[in-house]
Amino acid sequence: MKIIVLACTVFFGLCAANAQQPVILTENAQTLGASRMMLGVGAEFLSKQDVVSADDPQSEWRVAAFALRLGIAENVNFDVEWKGGLIARTPDERRGYDWGDLTVATKINVRDEKAAFPALGVRSAVKLPNTSYLPYKLGNDQTDYYFHLLASKHFGQVELRFNAGLGIVGDPRGLSPQDDIYSGSAVVTMPIEELSRAFVELYGFTGHVANAQKLLVRGGVIVQSFGLQWGVYGSRRVLGNSYDFGSAFEASQDWSAGMFVAKSLEL
Repeated sequence: MKIIVLACTVFFGLCAANAQQPVILTENAQTLGASRMMLGVGAEFLSKQDVVSADDPQSEWRVAAFALRLGIAENVNFDVEWKGGLIARTPDERRGYDWGDLTVATKINVRDEKAAFPALGVRSAVKLPNTSYLPYKLGNDQTDYYFHLLASKHFGQVELRFNAGLGIVGDPRGLSPQDDIYSGSAVVTMPIEELSRAFVELYGFTGHVANAQKLLVRGGVIVQSFGLQWGVYGSRRVLGNSYDFGSAFEASQDWSAGMFVAKSLEL
C-alpha cells in the first residue's frame, strides 16, 4: 500500500483533498460505527485567473494532505483533517510556502435512516490557525468554528445528502474580528459500475460581508480497487468572485482538481 500511495503522491504534486478533505464535501449523516477507522491521503491543485492584488496567490498546490476519521462510538465520529503543505504562486511568479490548517471535528448521528425518513446528524468543527495570513495570505491566523445539520437518504443505489449550517470565521484584514457565514451543500451519488460511483455536488456559502457569496459545482468518481478507495474529482466556481475574505482559495478558485486515496480499517 505504501508503494501505491507514494506513486500517486509523486504524480499529483511530488507527494500526496479535502486529502484536502474526503472527496465529497457534503457529509453523510451516518457515522463509521464503533472501532472503525478511515485513513486518507491526497493532493489538490487550485487556480484562478483574476486576483485582487499582485500579492494574492493565483494558484495553490495542497500536498501531503491527510484525513483521519475514527468511530469512537456507534453513532459518533472523531475527525481530523489537514490541508497539508501549501505551495502557492502569485501573478508575478513568486512562490509562497506554508503549512495548511488543521481541522478537528465531531460528528453525531442522531437518527438512522428508515424506510421513509433520512438519516440525521450534526457536525461541529474547529479549524486551528496553523496557516499565516502574511506574507502570502494563505491563512487567516484565526480559530474558526463551523456547525452543520446533516441529512442523507438512499433511493435504491442512489444516495442524496444535504448539509446546512454556519461558520464563525476570523477576518485578518480589518477591524471586524470575524465574518459570520451561512453554508450549504447537496450531493447525489450513483453507481456507474460494480465497484465505482460518480457524484455531482453543489457547495457554497453566503454572509453579510462583501464578496462572501460563493458557489461551486463539483464532480468526480470513486473507485474501490486493491483494498483502497480511490477518488478523482474537480470543481468549477459558478457564482461569486475570486476575492478571499478568509483563507486563500476558500471556494474562490475558478477551478480545481484533486485525488484522494483512503483505507478503511477495523480496530
